[in-house]
Amino acid sequence: MRSQPFENEQTAFTHRREGTLDEFHDRYESAVERVREDLGESHPLVIGGAAVERDERFSVESPGETDLLVGEFASGDEDDVDRAVAAATDAFDEWRHTHWRDRAAIFREAAERARDRRYELAAILTLGAGKNRFEAVADVDEGIDFLRFYARELERNEGYRLDTGEPTPGQRCRNVLEPYGVFGVVGPFNFPFAIFVGMTTGALVTGNTVVAKPASAAPLIARETVSLLSDAGVPDGALNLVTGGGRAVGEPLVEHEDVSGVAFTGSRAVGREIERSFVEREKPGPVIAELGGKNPVTVTAEADLEKAVEGVRYGAFGFGGQKCSATSRVYVHEDVADAFTERLVETTEEIPDRAPDDPGAVVAPLIDEDAVERYREVCETAREVGRVLTGGEVVGAVDGAAGRYVRPTVAVDVPHDHDVAREEHFVPFVTIHPVGGLDEAIRKSNDSEYGLCAGLFSEDDAEIETWLDRIESGMCYVNRSQSATTGALVQAQPFGGWKASGTTSKFAGGYWYLPQFMREQTRTVVGDAGPW
Repeated sequence: MRSQPFENEQTAFTHRREGTLDEFHDRYESAVERVREDLGESHPLVIGGAAVERDERFSVESPGETDLLVGEFASGDEDDVDRAVAAATDAFDEWRHTHWRDRAAIFREAAERARDRRYELAAILTLGAGKNRFEAVADVDEGIDFLRFYARELERNEGYRLDTGEPTPGQRCRNVLEPYGVFGVVGPFNFPFAIFVGMTTGALVTGNTVVAKPASAAPLIARETVSLLSDAGVPDGALNLVTGGGRAVGEPLVEHEDVSGVAFTGSRAVGREIERSFVEREKPGPVIAELGGKNPVTVTAEADLEKAVEGVRYGAFGFGGQKCSATSRVYVHEDVADAFTERLVETTEEIPDRAPDDPGAVVAPLIDEDAVERYREVCETAREVGRVLTGGEVVGAVDGAAGRYVRPTVAVDVPHDHDVAREEHFVPFVTIHPVGGLDEAIRKSNDSEYGLCAGLFSEDDAEIETWLDRIESGMCYVNRSQSATTGALVQAQPFGGWKASGTTSKFAGGYWYLPQFMREQTRTVVGDAGPW
């Protein structure tokens, strides 16, 4: 069975193909200049369509220029969560009865508005979260894809309403999916547009209402997203934004008695705690969570080493390794391990230290000081139990601006069963492990609590087939030189994982994502009366 074709945005790829990259750079750089002028403003909560000011605020600095104030944001609390949930509850009945065609049209309109503001939104991601221009625009592209794809899926499935016929004469039956109610949406810092948009759209387009809490490290883009969706037609109260810390806002939101479901992307510990809270309180609604990875790559003796080195380089170090899909451990056949390692170290040392808005930027600054400290600890431990071949250094200032810059790091001789090689770190750090063959590589790749992404480099058909059959991972990539494990596209490569990498094994940007936000109901009417 073939899926219905879907055309992804892919802005940078399209400009490369058409030979118009200069236009891409010009539009991005102009947007950065404009966004810089507006940084430092104060941003309220949004509850019931109204701006809600708070005396208590928190400041956010740019990770690439820590003396650049991105903005000041209202610090919400439990009372604000109560008000936002109440507003979402009040808005639910009208929103769920809004025809599914009208809901789909709103999100298609939002996609068009995001297209018009593509470079401005990307500039906010660069200055607010540290993404380089290519990754920032790709983040926006993915968010636009979510808006368009989920609207399309709602229409393609006719609002998830199915006539199931007459099992006996005069007994007419239908099967429908109905929204749960109020969803709490808790977004991450690393894809603060795409993932935030995707989870919020999944909940809203299916008829639920939302109280959203963005990551406190990158809240500006969430504020812009809420404005964009409201301007497109999402009614007051259906979408509410409460900024603030995890304890002050996140916990009371996901534990609120009137919150029927949660969509979350973040750490395994937090995600499992949310899930545990729902179970303990006997809440019937869903916890739709993506919870990270420790993503392995296998390089066999039959691999094209140039492809493998390039794929691991971008997979491990793109956005400073701050992706749940980042390449973090590489199992290399012992016959080619030395050659692979030497080439990877060489190309890693060639990566320049650049500010995120520089066209040559590859590795992003780390999002906050906790991440910098975690990087130091991981590198120090790697030196104690193995060897660091390159990296392991905090850079600090780049191009005269103070920022949270660190060097991409390659380590060897770290035991496979050590925490450094098993736990997710969210920093630009990768370990290399020689193996005797494909069987050992697969066994060690699968020896993990995570199962998000995995990559293989081999030119042998039998090896590829064996690996695809046995690897325990939700997302599998073979010979992908542009990135060994990162860069999924909506519809073509739905994003999600197995094992501890998620709670549902139904992937964002895929055909089975939206039904998670709804509950099934069968409707039987006997005789001629009734609405159909």
